[in-house]
Amino acid sequence: MSTPQSRPNILFLMGDEHPVFLTGCYGHRSVKTPHIDSIAARGTVFDAAYCPSPICAPSRAAMMAGRHVHVLETWDNASPFRSDWPTFAHSLTAGGYRTILCGKMHFVGPDQHHGFEERWTQDIYPATFDWSRSNREELVVNPGQNIDRVMEAGMGWTNDMDYDEEVAFRAEHGLRRLARRRKEDGRPFFMCASFTGPHYPFRAPEDYWNLYQNEDIDLPDLPEGYREREHQWVKWLRRHGRFEDHVPDEICRAARRATLARITMLDDYFGRILRQLRESGLEENTIVLYAADHGDMLGEHGLWFKNAAYEWSSRVPWVIAGPGIVRQRVSEVTSLLDLGPTLCGLAGIDPVYPVTDGRDLSGLLRGERPSGEGLAIMENYGEGAKRGWRMVRRGDFKLVYVPGHEPELYHLPTDPDEWHNVAHQPEYAQVRKELEAIALKDWDPDRCDELRYQSEERRIAILKANPKVDWQIPSSPVPHPLMGDGGKIDNVDV
Repeated sequence: MSTPQSRPNILFLMGDEHPVFLTGCYGHRSVKTPHIDSIAARGTVFDAAYCPSPICAPSRAAMMAGRHVHVLETWDNASPFRSDWPTFAHSLTAGGYRTILCGKMHFVGPDQHHGFEERWTQDIYPATFDWSRSNREELVVNPGQNIDRVMEAGMGWTNDMDYDEEVAFRAEHGLRRLARRRKEDGRPFFMCASFTGPHYPFRAPEDYWNLYQNEDIDLPDLPEGYREREHQWVKWLRRHGRFEDHVPDEICRAARRATLARITMLDDYFGRILRQLRESGLEENTIVLYAADHGDMLGEHGLWFKNAAYEWSSRVPWVIAGPGIVRQRVSEVTSLLDLGPTLCGLAGIDPVYPVTDGRDLSGLLRGERPSGEGLAIMENYGEGAKRGWRMVRRGDFKLVYVPGHEPELYHLPTDPDEWHNVAHQPEYAQVRKELEAIALKDWDPDRCDELRYQSEERRIAILKANPKVDWQIPSSPVPHPLMGDGGKIDNVDV
């Protein structure tokens, strides 16, 4: 094994709710993402990476622990992430890394570090049970994540942008300190700089909004009668967000324009951090990666926000470059569950807890093996899911399994927009059988739903007794020029 002094630094840049298709290196015709694209140009691009869950807190907890959502029982955005689950931050810390979280990770509960030695900001989202809702008797219609939020799309500055300004400042400031500390004690660092953009609200500052004023913004292509063929999980999600009504084209165009603008704003933050990395003399020996926790439907299939099995919600950008990583595009299906084992492999350290649902892809990144078929499993028990469901992607096929209902099966090379369910076609019977078996392996949907309902009910009971419990960490002692005293930025209910 390598020694701490010889190990590369790792810089993890993270976005929130970034549809993979709205990135230059993934083929978008006009989005301005030069810094994400620069990482892609000198390293590996994963063309079929998926989130563990299409909602923030479960996806991030599963990514950190490398375990499926139902194993962690982090069901939704108000579910606690138990502190007795080892994460890859624990592994890197044990391997001699100085580990830092700067920005959002949406840890709910009293543990706001989960293996990170240092945390340089509060989270933008509450660490409380405040967003708990019971879905046992009836699917909850979301009071905040619904069509009304889409109708607000346009130009403007919002509170979450204040938060991202602070994250960028602290990441830049901290890199200078990390460079000095590495020279002093030889310890490599792992820093996760995690932003809330381009997560809705669908608004953007004037300068970024104007970058796309002359662009012909693509609109979703919705076939006539598409609602008549919808699966039950889509009906739940549509009702949950009140998406029975069609969003007018001008509003859809404004929401997409704002999202493109926020993605460029995010990319500019990355440019500042990468410039500081270079000026601090750290670039040559630092692995840099970018990924997002999930996507956003942005009107595809008439849906908005996340929570969907469709590609716009479930597939994520993941690009990585640095020492020993080859330049390539990888078609193998991967998951953010693979991220922790892969980083440990690249760092040359053993995970503190070797049990994982992810895979070590470091050999693939180093060019030591060819790209294979791969596998990703995604689960959703959160917003818009009366029953928990699973998505399985293997090779060219994607299966969506909802307990009590017939599955969906899509052949993505011939049906990239996922309009043609081939589950009942005889020529795909064997593929369907195999993917259903994968979906049900080590997964009891009835038990998971009961555990999830009980968790919702316990949290609601606690809120009735003590609604003001908050485990948010104290403000950072490092002052920020925009915040004045480095004080708390109000939680944004998004």
